[in-house]
Amino acid sequence: MEFGIFYQLPCAVDQTPAARIQDTIAQCQLADELGFDAAWLAELHFNPRFSVMSAPLMIGAAIAQATNRIRIGNAINLLPLHQPVRLAEEVATLDVLSNGRAIFGVGRGSMPSHYQGFGIDQEEGRARFLEGLEVVLGSWADEDFTYQGKYYQSYGQRITPLPIQQPHPPVYVAANSADTFGIVGSLGHNILVAPTIVTTQGALAGLESYRKELAANGHDSAKLKVNINVPMHVAATEAEAVKGFEKTIDNYLATLREIGRARGASQGASRAVSLTSQIVMNEFAAVGTPDQVFAKLEKFKEMYRPDEFMCWFNIGGMLPHAYVESSMRLFAKEVMPRFQ
Repeated sequence: MEFGIFYQLPCAVDQTPAARIQDTIAQCQLADELGFDAAWLAELHFNPRFSVMSAPLMIGAAIAQATNRIRIGNAINLLPLHQPVRLAEEVATLDVLSNGRAIFGVGRGSMPSHYQGFGIDQEEGRARFLEGLEVVLGSWADEDFTYQGKYYQSYGQRITPLPIQQPHPPVYVAANSADTFGIVGSLGHNILVAPTIVTTQGALAGLESYRKELAANGHDSAKLKVNINVPMHVAATEAEAVKGFEKTIDNYLATLREIGRARGASQGASRAVSLTSQIVMNEFAAVGTPDQVFAKLEKFKEMYRPDEFMCWFNIGGMLPHAYVESSMRLFAKEVMPRFQ
Protein backbone atom coordinates (compact mmCIF):
# COMPACT_ATOMS: atom_id res chain seq x y z
CA MET A 1 0.00 0.00 0.00
CA GLU A 2 1.20 3.50 -0.85
CA PHE A 3 0.27 6.66 1.02
CA GLY A 4 0.08 10.23 -0.18
CA ILE A 5 -0.92 13.56 1.32
CA PHE A 6 -3.51 15.84 -0.25
CA TYR A 7 -3.85 19.64 -0.23
CA GLN A 8 -6.79 21.73 -1.34
CA LEU A 9 -5.48 24.76 0.60
CA PRO A 10 -8.49 26.65 1.97
CA CYS A 11 -7.64 30.01 3.51
CA ALA A 12 -9.82 31.49 6.27
CA VAL A 13 -10.20 35.24 6.83
CA ASP A 14 -7.65 35.18 9.66
CA GLN A 15 -5.11 33.27 7.54
CA THR A 16 -2.95 34.45 4.65
CA PRO A 17 -2.21 32.69 1.36
CA ALA A 18 1.53 33.06 1.98
CA ALA A 19 1.34 31.31 5.34
CA ARG A 20 -0.92 28.54 4.03
CA ILE A 21 1.42 27.87 1.09
CA GLN A 22 4.51 27.87 3.30
CA ASP A 23 2.84 25.44 5.72
CA THR A 24 2.06 23.17 2.77
CA ILE A 25 5.67 23.17 1.57
CA ALA A 26 6.91 22.48 5.12
CA GLN A 27 4.45 19.62 5.55
CA CYS A 28 5.54 18.13 2.23
CA GLN A 29 9.15 18.30 3.43
CA LEU A 30 8.09 16.41 6.55
CA ALA A 31 6.13 13.89 4.46
CA ASP A 32 9.27 13.31 2.40
CA GLU A 33 11.24 12.57 5.57
CA LEU A 34 8.52 10.35 7.04
CA GLY A 35 8.25 8.11 3.98
CA PHE A 36 4.99 9.20 2.38
CA ASP A 37 4.94 8.34 -1.30
CA ALA A 38 3.29 11.34 -2.93
CA ALA A 39 2.08 14.90 -2.38
CA TRP A 40 -1.12 15.73 -4.26
CA LEU A 41 -2.13 19.33 -5.03
CA ALA A 42 -5.59 20.44 -6.12
CA GLU A 43 -6.36 23.17 -8.64
CA LEU A 44 -9.23 25.50 -7.70
CA HIS A 45 -10.05 29.11 -8.49
CA PHE A 46 -11.90 32.25 -7.41
CA ASN A 47 -12.78 31.38 -3.79
CA PRO A 48 -9.98 31.78 -1.22
CA ARG A 49 -12.04 30.35 1.62
CA PHE A 50 -12.28 27.14 -0.41
CA SER A 51 -8.77 27.21 -1.88
CA VAL A 52 -5.84 29.45 -2.75
CA MET A 53 -4.30 26.69 -4.89
CA SER A 54 -4.87 28.33 -8.27
CA ALA A 55 -1.36 27.51 -9.53
CA PRO A 56 -0.50 24.04 -8.17
CA LEU A 57 2.34 23.40 -10.61
CA MET A 58 4.18 26.44 -9.25
CA ILE A 59 3.75 25.19 -5.69
CA GLY A 60 4.79 21.74 -6.92
CA ALA A 61 8.01 23.23 -8.27
CA ALA A 62 8.74 24.75 -4.86
CA ILE A 63 8.08 21.39 -3.20
CA ALA A 64 10.39 19.69 -5.70
CA GLN A 65 13.26 21.93 -4.61
CA ALA A 66 12.56 21.31 -0.91
CA THR A 67 12.30 17.49 -1.08
CA ASN A 68 14.32 14.52 -2.28
CA ARG A 69 12.13 11.52 -2.97
CA ILE A 70 8.39 12.19 -2.60
CA ARG A 71 6.45 12.24 -5.88
CA ILE A 72 4.50 15.39 -6.73
CA GLY A 73 1.13 15.20 -8.42
CA ASN A 74 -2.00 17.15 -9.15
CA ALA A 75 -5.36 16.01 -7.88
CA ILE A 76 -6.25 17.51 -10.18
CA ASN A 77 -5.25 19.81 -13.02
CA LEU A 78 -8.51 21.08 -14.50
CA LEU A 79 -7.61 20.13 -18.04
CA PRO A 80 -10.45 21.92 -19.91
CA LEU A 81 -9.23 25.23 -18.46
CA HIS A 82 -5.71 24.81 -19.88
CA GLN A 83 -4.10 25.12 -23.28
CA PRO A 84 -2.88 21.51 -23.48
CA VAL A 85 0.42 22.10 -25.29
CA ARG A 86 1.36 24.64 -22.63
CA LEU A 87 0.26 22.24 -19.89
CA ALA A 88 2.43 19.50 -21.41
CA GLU A 89 5.41 21.86 -21.21
CA GLU A 90 4.71 22.83 -17.61
CA VAL A 91 4.23 19.28 -16.30
CA ALA A 92 7.35 18.17 -18.17
CA THR A 93 9.26 21.03 -16.55
CA LEU A 94 8.05 19.89 -13.11
CA ASP A 95 9.27 16.40 -13.95
CA VAL A 96 12.70 17.80 -14.83
CA LEU A 97 12.85 20.01 -11.72
CA SER A 98 11.94 17.05 -9.51
CA ASN A 99 14.26 14.62 -11.29
CA GLY A 100 11.43 12.42 -12.52
CA ARG A 101 8.94 12.67 -9.66
CA ALA A 102 5.95 14.34 -11.35
CA ILE A 103 2.51 12.74 -11.54
CA PHE A 104 -0.02 14.00 -14.08
CA GLY A 105 -3.41 14.04 -12.36
CA VAL A 106 -6.27 15.47 -14.42
CA GLY A 107 -10.02 15.85 -14.54
CA ARG A 108 -12.83 18.02 -15.83
CA GLY A 109 -13.87 19.77 -12.65
CA SER A 110 -17.50 20.40 -11.75
CA MET A 111 -17.75 24.01 -10.59
CA PRO A 112 -19.55 26.29 -13.05
CA SER A 113 -17.70 29.30 -11.61
CA HIS A 114 -14.41 27.88 -12.88
CA TYR A 115 -15.70 27.58 -16.42
CA GLN A 116 -17.35 31.00 -16.25
CA GLY A 117 -14.16 32.58 -14.93
CA PHE A 118 -12.16 31.25 -17.85
CA GLY A 119 -14.84 32.01 -20.43
CA ILE A 120 -15.45 28.36 -21.32
CA ASP A 121 -18.81 26.69 -21.82
CA GLN A 122 -19.11 23.93 -19.23
CA GLU A 123 -21.09 21.84 -21.72
CA GLU A 124 -17.83 21.56 -23.65
CA GLY A 125 -15.96 20.22 -20.61
CA ARG A 126 -15.91 16.54 -21.47
CA ALA A 127 -14.97 17.03 -25.11
CA ARG A 128 -12.26 19.52 -24.17
CA PHE A 129 -10.96 17.11 -21.55
CA LEU A 130 -10.68 14.18 -23.97
CA GLU A 131 -9.08 16.29 -26.70
CA GLY A 132 -6.74 17.98 -24.25
CA LEU A 133 -5.56 14.67 -22.83
CA GLU A 134 -4.77 13.42 -26.32
CA VAL A 135 -2.76 16.56 -27.04
CA VAL A 136 -0.75 16.39 -23.79
CA LEU A 137 0.13 12.71 -24.20
CA GLY A 138 0.81 13.11 -27.91
CA SER A 139 3.09 16.08 -27.29
CA TRP A 140 5.19 13.96 -24.93
CA ALA A 141 5.26 10.93 -27.20
CA ASP A 142 5.95 12.39 -30.65
CA GLU A 143 8.31 15.26 -31.43
CA ASP A 144 6.39 15.89 -34.65
CA PHE A 145 2.94 15.52 -33.07
CA THR A 146 0.07 17.04 -35.05
CA TYR A 147 -3.54 17.19 -34.01
CA GLN A 148 -6.69 18.72 -35.45
CA GLY A 149 -9.55 18.68 -32.98
CA LYS A 150 -12.65 20.78 -32.50
CA TYR A 151 -11.08 22.75 -29.65
CA TYR A 152 -7.34 22.18 -29.86
CA GLN A 153 -4.72 21.91 -32.57
CA SER A 154 -1.06 21.01 -32.61
CA TYR A 155 1.19 21.67 -35.56
CA GLY A 156 4.25 19.51 -35.12
CA GLN A 157 6.36 21.75 -32.91
CA ARG A 158 8.50 19.75 -30.51
CA ILE A 159 7.90 20.69 -26.88
CA THR A 160 10.87 21.22 -24.62
CA PRO A 161 11.89 20.05 -22.13
CA LEU A 162 10.52 16.55 -22.41
CA PRO A 163 9.71 14.65 -19.20
CA ILE A 164 12.45 12.61 -17.59
CA GLN A 165 10.00 9.77 -17.01
CA GLN A 166 9.39 7.77 -20.15
CA PRO A 167 7.15 7.48 -21.97
CA HIS A 168 5.64 10.13 -19.65
CA PRO A 169 4.73 10.78 -16.00
CA PRO A 170 2.02 8.48 -14.59
CA VAL A 171 -1.48 9.60 -15.58
CA TYR A 172 -4.29 9.64 -13.01
CA VAL A 173 -7.83 10.71 -13.86
CA ALA A 174 -10.36 11.83 -11.26
CA ALA A 175 -13.80 10.23 -11.44
CA ASN A 176 -16.48 12.32 -9.76
CA SER A 177 -19.46 11.23 -11.85
CA ALA A 178 -20.84 7.78 -12.58
CA ASP A 179 -20.03 7.73 -16.29
CA THR A 180 -16.47 8.96 -15.83
CA PHE A 181 -15.35 5.73 -14.13
CA GLY A 182 -16.01 3.70 -17.27
CA ILE A 183 -14.33 6.30 -19.49
CA VAL A 184 -11.17 6.19 -17.35
CA GLY A 185 -11.19 2.39 -17.55
CA SER A 186 -11.60 2.39 -21.32
CA LEU A 187 -8.67 4.80 -21.65
CA GLY A 188 -6.51 2.62 -19.39
CA HIS A 189 -5.37 5.20 -16.83
CA ASN A 190 -4.93 5.16 -13.07
CA ILE A 191 -7.95 6.51 -11.18
CA LEU A 192 -8.53 8.99 -8.35
CA VAL A 193 -11.67 8.47 -6.26
CA ALA A 194 -13.14 10.61 -3.46
CA PRO A 195 -15.98 8.69 -1.78
CA THR A 196 -16.80 11.78 0.29
CA ILE A 197 -17.90 13.40 -2.98
CA VAL A 198 -19.29 10.48 -4.98
CA THR A 199 -20.76 8.54 -1.98
CA THR A 200 -19.75 5.07 -0.86
CA GLN A 201 -22.12 3.32 -3.24
CA GLY A 202 -21.10 5.63 -6.07
CA ALA A 203 -17.45 4.75 -5.51
CA LEU A 204 -18.14 1.02 -5.32
CA ALA A 205 -20.32 0.97 -8.43
CA GLY A 206 -17.93 3.24 -10.26
CA LEU A 207 -14.90 1.11 -9.48
CA GLU A 208 -16.77 -1.96 -10.69
CA SER A 209 -17.41 -0.14 -13.97
CA TYR A 210 -13.79 1.03 -14.13
CA ARG A 211 -12.39 -2.47 -13.67
CA LYS A 212 -14.88 -3.93 -16.14
CA GLU A 213 -13.86 -1.42 -18.81
CA LEU A 214 -10.18 -2.02 -18.14
CA ALA A 215 -10.66 -5.69 -18.90
CA ALA A 216 -12.94 -5.10 -21.87
CA ASN A 217 -10.38 -2.81 -23.49
CA GLY A 218 -7.38 -5.08 -22.88
CA HIS A 219 -5.69 -3.01 -20.16
CA ASP A 220 -3.66 -4.78 -17.49
CA SER A 221 -5.18 -3.81 -14.14
CA ALA A 222 -2.03 -5.02 -12.37
CA LYS A 223 -0.15 -2.11 -13.94
CA LEU A 224 -2.72 0.50 -12.91
CA LYS A 225 -3.58 2.01 -9.54
CA VAL A 226 -6.73 2.92 -7.67
CA ASN A 227 -6.22 5.87 -5.32
CA ILE A 228 -8.80 6.58 -2.60
CA ASN A 229 -9.00 9.98 -0.90
CA VAL A 230 -9.57 9.76 2.88
CA PRO A 231 -10.06 12.74 5.23
CA MET A 232 -7.94 11.98 8.28
CA HIS A 233 -6.85 13.10 11.70
CA VAL A 234 -4.74 11.03 14.09
CA ALA A 235 -4.11 11.81 17.76
CA ALA A 236 -3.11 10.08 20.97
CA THR A 237 -6.73 9.87 22.14
CA GLU A 238 -10.01 9.53 20.31
CA ALA A 239 -11.43 12.64 21.99
CA GLU A 240 -8.51 14.78 20.84
CA ALA A 241 -8.74 13.45 17.28
CA VAL A 242 -12.49 14.01 17.05
CA LYS A 243 -12.26 17.54 18.43
CA GLY A 244 -9.63 18.54 15.89
CA PHE A 245 -11.42 16.90 12.98
CA GLU A 246 -14.79 18.45 13.79
CA LYS A 247 -13.30 21.93 13.75
CA THR A 248 -11.73 21.54 10.33
CA ILE A 249 -14.48 19.48 8.64
CA ASP A 250 -17.19 21.90 9.80
CA ASN A 251 -15.38 24.72 8.00
CA TYR A 252 -15.10 22.63 4.84
CA LEU A 253 -18.79 21.70 4.84
CA ALA A 254 -19.87 25.27 5.61
CA THR A 255 -17.83 26.54 2.68
CA LEU A 256 -19.36 23.96 0.35
CA ARG A 257 -22.86 24.92 1.46
CA GLU A 258 -22.05 28.58 0.85
CA ILE A 259 -20.88 27.72 -2.65
CA GLY A 260 -24.03 25.69 -3.19
CA ARG A 261 -26.23 28.64 -2.25
CA ALA A 262 -24.41 30.90 -4.65
CA ARG A 263 -24.07 30.74 -8.38
CA GLY A 264 -21.51 28.10 -9.28
CA ALA A 265 -22.69 25.07 -7.33
CA SER A 266 -20.94 21.76 -7.92
CA GLN A 267 -21.64 18.13 -7.16
CA GLY A 268 -19.56 18.46 -4.01
CA ALA A 269 -21.45 21.57 -2.94
CA SER A 270 -24.84 19.89 -3.33
CA ARG A 271 -23.59 16.83 -1.43
CA ALA A 272 -22.60 19.04 1.50
CA VAL A 273 -26.23 19.82 2.28
CA SER A 274 -26.76 16.22 3.39
CA LEU A 275 -23.46 15.81 5.24
CA THR A 276 -22.45 16.51 8.83
CA SER A 277 -19.11 16.13 10.53
CA GLN A 278 -20.39 12.97 12.20
CA ILE A 279 -21.49 11.42 8.91
CA VAL A 280 -18.16 12.22 7.25
CA MET A 281 -16.24 10.89 10.24
CA ASN A 282 -18.23 7.67 10.42
CA GLU A 283 -18.49 6.84 6.73
CA PHE A 284 -15.67 8.49 4.81
CA ALA A 285 -12.86 9.52 7.15
CA ALA A 286 -10.26 7.85 9.35
CA VAL A 287 -10.23 9.70 12.67
CA GLY A 288 -8.98 8.61 16.06
CA THR A 289 -6.05 6.85 17.63
CA PRO A 290 -3.54 5.01 15.44
CA ASP A 291 -5.35 1.73 16.14
CA GLN A 292 -8.70 3.23 15.13
CA VAL A 293 -7.29 4.80 11.99
CA PHE A 294 -5.61 1.53 11.01
CA ALA A 295 -8.89 -0.35 11.48
CA LYS A 296 -10.79 2.17 9.34
CA LEU A 297 -8.24 1.98 6.53
CA GLU A 298 -8.40 -1.82 6.67
CA LYS A 299 -12.15 -1.52 6.16
CA PHE A 300 -11.65 0.81 3.19
CA LYS A 301 -9.02 -1.54 1.80
CA GLU A 302 -11.49 -4.42 1.78
CA MET A 303 -14.25 -2.27 0.29
CA TYR A 304 -12.43 -0.48 -2.51
CA ARG A 305 -9.34 -2.66 -3.13
CA PRO A 306 -7.10 0.39 -3.57
CA ASP A 307 -3.39 0.53 -4.24
CA GLU A 308 -2.98 3.95 -2.64
CA PHE A 309 -4.60 6.08 0.01
CA MET A 310 -4.55 9.86 -0.34
CA CYS A 311 -4.54 11.22 3.22
CA TRP A 312 -6.33 14.55 3.68
CA PHE A 313 -4.93 15.68 7.01
CA ASN A 314 -6.51 19.15 7.16
CA ILE A 315 -9.69 19.01 5.12
CA GLY A 316 -11.01 22.43 6.12
CA GLY A 317 -7.67 24.12 6.66
CA MET A 318 -8.45 25.04 10.27
CA LEU A 319 -5.94 22.84 12.10
CA PRO A 320 -2.76 24.67 13.12
CA HIS A 321 0.43 23.61 11.36
CA ALA A 322 1.78 21.90 14.50
CA TYR A 323 -1.37 19.78 14.85
CA VAL A 324 -1.13 18.62 11.22
CA GLU A 325 2.53 17.69 11.63
CA SER A 326 1.74 15.79 14.84
CA SER A 327 -1.00 13.85 13.05
CA MET A 328 1.33 13.05 10.15
CA ARG A 329 4.11 11.86 12.46
CA LEU A 330 1.79 9.61 14.43
CA PHE A 331 0.32 8.16 11.25
CA ALA A 332 3.75 7.49 9.72
CA LYS A 333 5.11 5.92 12.89
CA GLU A 334 2.18 3.76 13.97
CA VAL A 335 -0.13 3.20 10.99
CA MET A 336 1.87 3.13 7.77
CA PRO A 337 4.24 0.31 8.85
CA ARG A 338 1.27 -2.03 9.37
CA PHE A 339 0.51 -1.87 5.64
CA GLN A 340 4.06 -2.70 4.48
